Amino acid sequence: MTQATSPKDRGAALLSILMIVAVMSVAALAAVEALGRSLSLARVSSERSQAMWAARSTEALGILAVARLKVLGDDAMREALVSGQSMTLPFERGVIQATFTDASNCFNLNTITGEANDVNHINFQHLLEAMDIFRADAQALAESLADWTDSDSAPRAYGAEAGYYGTLETPYRPGNAPLTNISELRAIKGFTPEIIALIEPLVCVRPDRFQSALNIETLTEEEAPLLVALYSGELSREDAQSVIQAKPLAGWQSLDTFLQNGHIQTIAVAARNDSMLSLKPSNLRLTARIVSGSTQENLQLVYAMDKGGQASLIQRTTGDF
Repeated sequence: MTQATSPKDRGAALLSILMIVAVMSVAALAAVEALGRSLSLARVSSERSQAMWAARSTEALGILAVARLKVLGDDAMREALVSGQSMTLPFERGVIQATFTDASNCFNLNTITGEANDVNHINFQHLLEAMDIFRADAQALAESLADWTDSDSAPRAYGAEAGYYGTLETPYRPGNAPLTNISELRAIKGFTPEIIALIEPLVCVRPDRFQSALNIETLTEEEAPLLVALYSGELSREDAQSVIQAKPLAGWQSLDTFLQNGHIQTIAVAARNDSMLSLKPSNLRLTARIVSGSTQENLQLVYAMDKGGQASLIQRTTGDF
């Protein structure tokens, strides 16, 4: 004979079943969330991989684009650089937006070697003065940069070496080597955020110690201080702007036309550096934004142009710039 189950026992059994169902529901929800996270991570990983390979392809694409512009001629090259027209290139699961600009017109900070007869550190001082930085401050900045990039430990009169940096609240040693990135300026004595923001549009850091020729065809009035530095401070900023403004509608066409300008003719030959002027770019910059799904990569490539117009990649920067 089967014993009847009491209402109390039936209630306890029902409660147990409900608790089991609740636990299983929570476990199932956790499993679904874990699966969702796993799928999301896999998707993001796939998108990042796609963006990485697209970035690699962009490097080769840049060389092909330069070769194509060279075939089209100097006028097409100049128009492409001046207009800053963007190229949109689709790829599987994404798109590349790229723009070519002239990277020739900047002062390479790595030309400052700190050697005894280094004229570039004086020219850098002229550049700073042309940007309305007081002469004493410009001299101190130039000497601090020279001390940072030279290989010795002897500070210049207004510069700084390990003796200065070692006394800071957070001490560190100077680089005593060429710069690898313009952000390094933040560690050098005197280079405040305001100074860096002021000079950044006109300076660059290249992997070599050479100054590229200025492209007078794309030189702008804002870049007039570069001419001041090139001509050893013998050309005022206002005169440099006047020279740039005198560019014919069809371009300079020849260096002689540019050099015949009255402001340049008055400068002594010893203070002139005409060989550092060009009608063609010596460096090109390709700025690309690569979008793959929810992933976005920023890429900046700098190509050096040889005398034959062939491009070679010399610098690669990723992230924000």
